[in-house]
Amino acid sequence: MPTPHPQPGDPAACWQPALHQRYFVILGDGSIKVFCWSATPFDYGAWQFGNCFKTHRDAERARKVIRQVLRLLHIEQER
Repeated sequence: MPTPHPQPGDPAACWQPALHQRYFVILGDGSIKVFCWSATPFDYGAWQFGNCFKTHRDAERARKVIRQVLRLLHIEQER
């Protein structure tokens, strides 16, 4: 039986840092912060949500998309 391919948004499709490896997270105010993977609940929560990026540049690209999605949601709510 073939193994299903991970879908975008599935944790298995997201890069996961190795122990003590740095990763980047987009915070609620849109700022990007670097953390060190320690296998904490915070680390796993960020990873499972898809908010765990290998580089600052990757996080910046994701932040641009998130801003666009949030703007569209607000526009749709006003209709």
